[in-house]
Amino acid sequence: MFTVVIFAVIAVLIGLARGGSLSSLAATRVRWLWLVYTGVLVQVAGALLLSGDAGLVVVIASNAVIAAFLLANLRLPGMTLAAVGLVLNVLVIAANGAMPVSAEVIEAAGGSDTEEIGGLKHERLTDDTRFAFLGDVIAVPGLREVLSLGDVLLALGIAYFVYSRTSAEARRGRHSLAE
Repeated sequence: MFTVVIFAVIAVLIGLARGGSLSSLAATRVRWLWLVYTGVLVQVAGALLLSGDAGLVVVIASNAVIAAFLLANLRLPGMTLAAVGLVLNVLVIAANGAMPVSAEVIEAAGGSDTEEIGGLKHERLTDDTRFAFLGDVIAVPGLREVLSLGDVLLALGIAYFVYSRTSAEARRGRHSLAE
């Protein structure tokens, strides 16, 4: 998700502007980072190779792998918020079979409501959508993206983690999490 990257870059820039360092971020010990890579790889492979119920299983399983990474790192700042965001996304996907996307929000973000919504992870939001408020209902016009509440919380959690580990306070050890 492009928004997570943007939030993380902004967090790094703010941390650096406040006297922080990238070495502090790089020195942060995270547990089981390989789970993130595995989850993303499984989801990308699933999107290319699967559809229907098998695709849904892959999406939920890959998110479960990423959730395991977040849970293993709850001691780190921002990870609880990121985990809540991921859980909200999995909840709405599991309840609907895919992430519901609002056609009106796509238009508000600068897209066309006739854009294809579907594939492994998305479906059109309808009156029958369960937990519609958790779907992709937030427009980001400058990026031509639509986000869910879960996406926003996930991005904010990751950004807070990056900021706190890059910031001057982390470099000075006030938030040191060395094991």
